[in-house]
Amino acid sequence: MGEEIIQCPRCSSDALYRYGKSNNGKPRYLCLMCHRQFVKHRSLRETASRPRCPKCNKMMHVYMRQATFTRFRCAAYPDCRTFIKIDEVN
Repeated sequence: MGEEIIQCPRCSSDALYRYGKSNNGKPRYLCLMCHRQFVKHRSLRETASRPRCPKCNKMMHVYMRQATFTRFRCAAYPDCRTFIKIDEVN
């Protein structure tokens, strides 16, 4: 009683497969309909703004998040292989 129904955030399907655990120990799921992997109640740190690539001036995407920094990669990857590492301010 009171069991929470877990649904895919992309397609709202409840046909899920438990797919291991995330780095912080939360269960990870795989949607059997659209094949999206997700973690229930995932909280993302907000990034103030995405920087522009200093080489080609295209927008950069979040490539990796760590506790102390966020690494961005150029949207033109693999043509432009520029990375930027921005330290997190607490």
